[in-house]
Amino acid sequence: MSTWPDDLTAATRAADVRISTVLQQTDKTVLARGTRAGRPVAIKFLLDSDPFWMAKWRHELSVYQVFARTPPPVRVPRLLDTDDTRLMVLEWVEGTQLDTDRYPQRPITDHQAEVMLSCVAAFNRWQPPAEPFEVIFDYSDRFRRYHGLGYLSDADHDALQQLLTITGLPDQPNHGDPLASNILLDDRDQVTLLDWEFTGLFLPGFDLAMLHTQLGAHTPQIKSRIDTSVSEAGIETPFVLNLAAVLTRELRIHQELPDNPIRRTRLPLIETAWGQARQRLHQLR
Repeated sequence: MSTWPDDLTAATRAADVRISTVLQQTDKTVLARGTRAGRPVAIKFLLDSDPFWMAKWRHELSVYQVFARTPPPVRVPRLLDTDDTRLMVLEWVEGTQLDTDRYPQRPITDHQAEVMLSCVAAFNRWQPPAEPFEVIFDYSDRFRRYHGLGYLSDADHDALQQLLTITGLPDQPNHGDPLASNILLDDRDQVTLLDWEFTGLFLPGFDLAMLHTQLGAHTPQIKSRIDTSVSEAGIETPFVLNLAAVLTRELRIHQELPDNPIRRTRLPLIETAWGQARQRLHQLR
């Protein structure tokens, strides 16, 4: 007897998809493996009716549709079918997640770091068709809110707002959520990027700031490689602005957690990284 929701069963039946395994189920989505016309597929089904997550689901669908019209220079699953409401049927891509931890504790190998950063850089350089993506968040407003919440000092906030006046508009395509669990490596260490619900335009280096923060926490050479790339590309100012956006969000997320091993392990890493980023920030003034 199936253990998945009845509306998922109905939606997949209409798409001629047979579910074989539910891989992950949260309050938000179900991710499953199945078959369609004898071929393996991935099934992503939205459970949450919250307007925020419904908007993110529609956004991710629109990104896959852009990819179908104009393929990006990186490996992504192909969109095979959708009901335009809750169900996406995607190409099944064999591979293993780089890690399942938000802050991977095992070291990332030099080769894995190289192919991963090369993939992200290729997507960041991509010039998609005119106006397919939107700016994901307002940096000035984000910093204003986090200043109000106490995560930014007056001096931090002043420095960030001043630097925003010289960086221009966010215009670089970024994945937006390159967690280790969204990076798939096959047996040849070729990279496939998953989960595109936060994809859009950012100041240059947002993906790099996330990788610097999360994957670099226990693998310092990733931080060094990213810092070198940032210097060579001449994007130190927007990169530091992105670090501030990422790290203050991570501080908020982890300070709001109950006292548990995850909070106790990660929070000191984030606080140290934020202290280092603040030094970079104030050196730019």
